[in-house]
Amino acid sequence: MSEQKLATVADIADRTFDFVIIGQYEHHSSITAGLALAARLSEDPSVSVAVLEAGKAHFNDELVLGVQGWMRQFMNPEYDWRFFTLPQVHANGKPTLWSRGKGLGGSSGMNFLMWTRPQRQDIDAIEALGNSGWNWERFYEYSKKTERFVSPQKATVEDLYSKDAVGTNGPLPISFARTVSNAEQPFRKSLEELGVNISNDALSGDTLGAWKPVSIIDPATDTRSYSTTGYLLPALDRPNLRVLTEAYVTRIITETTDDGTVVARALEFEHGGKTHSVCVGKEAILSAGAIKSPQILELSGIGDRALLERLEIPVKLDLPAVGTNVQEHGCHNATAYLMQDGKNIITSDLLRDPDFRAKLVESSPDYAEPLGLAFTGLNFLPIQKLTSPARATEIISNIETRVARGRADGSIPPGLQAQYEQQMAMLKDPAVPDVEIMVTPFSFKPGEPAKKPIVAILSAVCRPFSRGTIHAASTDPKEPPAIDPQYFAESADLDILVEAWKFARKVAHTGAFKELMVAEVSPGPGVQTDEQIREHVKNNFVTVWHTCGSLSMLPKDKGGVVDPKLKVYGTQNIRVVDLSILPLQLTTHTQSVVYAIAEQAADIIKKDHDMLLK
Repeated sequence: MSEQKLATVADIADRTFDFVIIGQYEHHSSITAGLALAARLSEDPSVSVAVLEAGKAHFNDELVLGVQGWMRQFMNPEYDWRFFTLPQVHANGKPTLWSRGKGLGGSSGMNFLMWTRPQRQDIDAIEALGNSGWNWERFYEYSKKTERFVSPQKATVEDLYSKDAVGTNGPLPISFARTVSNAEQPFRKSLEELGVNISNDALSGDTLGAWKPVSIIDPATDTRSYSTTGYLLPALDRPNLRVLTEAYVTRIITETTDDGTVVARALEFEHGGKTHSVCVGKEAILSAGAIKSPQILELSGIGDRALLERLEIPVKLDLPAVGTNVQEHGCHNATAYLMQDGKNIITSDLLRDPDFRAKLVESSPDYAEPLGLAFTGLNFLPIQKLTSPARATEIISNIETRVARGRADGSIPPGLQAQYEQQMAMLKDPAVPDVEIMVTPFSFKPGEPAKKPIVAILSAVCRPFSRGTIHAASTDPKEPPAIDPQYFAESADLDILVEAWKFARKVAHTGAFKELMVAEVSPGPGVQTDEQIREHVKNNFVTVWHTCGSLSMLPKDKGGVVDPKLKVYGTQNIRVVDLSILPLQLTTHTQSVVYAIAEQAADIIKKDHDMLLK
């Protein structure tokens, strides 16, 4: 029935809508934000809202709703845009896969279901860079507005939270996952032996320590909660909201006023092999994510003049910062441990065995179908906890020297200097985490599942110093943009990741986790020296799919593309509402951040247009 409520191309083409949302392509921040924004704007019946989505609807789809369905979405062209970066010069020439959700809900229908919030200092740093109103307190308010926390009927010792830190009336059901691998708690105990605290509230702005995250799972159905089920479906009957799937936006059609201001008049899109347009009454809103939003602006003639002229795109607005300041979480993904049989360790591979599932359900009333693992072992640590005081001081000193040199020779512009000042303040503070270590009972390798319990330990840098770019590679809107995150361009990122990896290995060989572990199966005892570890890390890392910064919210003279109202500089009615606006990477998995951005953006837009506020 939901499919029948979607728009046809005849409902959209050549018609005028007050707000036209480009909500397509990829990322936690794409249609995730777009659907939330559409639902909030269409609460006012006096305005009309259209959403253009490039993928399919995927309503009631097992691969989307199933807790482990995401594992069958990766590299499946029906669900995954399958972007690749350029070869990474500082990582032995390796390109990396950037999977992104394809369909209504974007990557909120494909991600790892973790519902976390960032460190308070992360958000306050965004305001300090010149963005009034984008602080922790506002974020916290909007984030809780999105969620409906369902307390566990039978809480475990791991299900720790503060009642004041969760929302209870929002559209997105969240809960603690029922099924865990049982490797997470031993790892936390090993961390405790090494002086790491167990956090009993990681949602109030302090993520330091070891904790089980809330998952975006509706416990009433044991299915994924995402922007389609939470925001879109309850709003889809509204006569002022139209959603068209398989509509691929190619450019924004603009006019330029006498004073040089660019005005969006229409959006051009492809549907069914034909080119159409939809007229913009009030605003065109980009929610296409940090990969595609800058490409769409550039194909529309908004971006760096030199790039546009090289591609022979008519320049509508020279805005050099479009597609710059790109930041991404880099993660090492090749440390794995064989665990003992008979110790109740559950992995995604073992759950693929019907006999294992049946025995598990029989073994305890705590297990019942549908069984599905989620990521439930997160640990956030400062650099001071990873290594010796001398090594931590050395890494920080090296960064300070690099920044001072860049300031003196002009290689680090003022806007980036300001960002680095915020990053350095957090790096020096032992109460602010810098890395994440994840306990991961999942196998991403195709083929036959492992017959033994194997658990991976992943290490990630939370606030990279490296900056990359995302730009249109040609005038063909179907050609992926040139994605160059510049992994490890700043050697500090690799230095920190190596120390995180070494510490994670130390934890695995300590106490409770060590007692359950049979052997390190990757990389194994052959990787021991710092040089061997550095090469192993460079050759075995992935993205965490949290790209931000490509259309940064900063003062224009500091490398900004949008102002604190999310409006593109030099335009009258083009806004950006996705993760591309964040000028600094965050210590979190970014899903909750995207929803909060959409909620805050909705109120900004409603206020600007004297609309109903709820």
